[in-house]
Parts: sequence; C-alpha cells; structure tokens
Amino acid sequence: MAPEPSLETLAKLSLADLRRIWSSTGASTPPPRLRPLLLRELAWRLQSSVHGGLDPDTRRLLRAAIRNAHVASSGARSRHKNSIRASQKPQLTSGALLVRIWKGRRHEVTVLDHGKRFLYQGATYDSLTVIAEKITSAHWSGPRFFGLRRLGGSS
Repeated sequence: MAPEPSLETLAKLSLADLRRIWSSTGASTPPPRLRPLLLRELAWRLQSSVHGGLDPDTRRLLRAAIRNAHVASSGARSRHKNSIRASQKPQLTSGALLVRIWKGRRHEVTVLDHGKRFLYQGATYDSLTVIAEKITSAHWSGPRFFGLRRLGGSS
C-alpha cells in the first residue's frame, strides 16, 4: 500500500486522482461529487489518521445533533417555520402611526384593533398590503413597504 499523500499533495491532485485515493481508503460510500468536498473529506481522513479521530464524547454529540436535525426536517419543519414567522411578526398597538414617504408625499396609516385593521385617508382597510398597493399602484408587501420587515430578511 502506498504512503498517504500530504495535505499539500492532495490539493494539487486531479479529481480522478482524488477519487482513486478515495476508493483506496475502503470507504463504504461513494466519493463526494464536487472536488472541494472530496478534498476536504480526504484531508480530514488524513488528519484523523495522523492525529486521531473524534473522541467518543464528540461522536456522541454529533450523532445526537444528526438525530435532532432529522426530527426538525420532518413534517415538523413547516410548523417550526410558521412559529418562527409568527414570533417575528411585529406587534402593532392600536393608535400607532405608520409613516412612509413615497415619491415625495407623506403617507400616514393609523393602526386599529392591534394591527387587525388600518385607517388610511379616512377609509378602513384589513391589510397593509392593500394600502401599499393603493399608494404605489404596484404589488408590495404592506409590512415591508412600511418598514416592519427587513428587505431580504426571513420575516
């Protein structure tokens, strides 16, 4: 059996060479398809053979984390996402004033019924989105338009 290559040598090898090394390790799984992932996996195997692998406590913690990740990724995922969204939803109090300057014009919306209804230009609306669309003549998320949600954020 040939000596194990160094980390520097691994970095210089072709994908085909890295796959040959992978198959010589006796791995029970196919090699990662992407070169950077294959390179990292081989480097980890090399380092663990030289310095020792994970200690039993770390392996136990990783197995528990994997089990917990599988539970979270099951049907509970959608309920979890919804609960996160609900908890991040801004709490609006009755009487709060939402102000947005749009194309040089000031627009004020008064919050009614703790955010269940809104007063804009003397009319009552059930949705900030309807008001944002009325102001812009385009589809907008009302909470985002009035600055209640960050652009690109998860809420």
